[in-house]
Amino acid sequence: MFIKRRIQQKILEYLKEKGEATDKELLEIIGKEFGISYNDLLKILMCLEIEGYVDVKLMKDSLSIVQKTTSKKYAM
Repeated sequence: MFIKRRIQQKILEYLKEKGEATDKELLEIIGKEFGISYNDLLKILMCLEIEGYVDVKLMKDSLSIVQKTTSKKYAM
């Protein structure tokens, strides 16, 4: 559980800095540091989306764009 929160925190910090990212971009950054799979990343992104921290949008070429929402403050 703790590692999941650390990964979520890292994703939110990256999005705070960049504003948005693709799933591939996040996997490259997060996957190297934490050694998680693409499926694990998608599960974590889904949790963040359900909790209201990010919006996940599908693009034409099936890449997900992840954007920080304005509905919740960045406080985890």
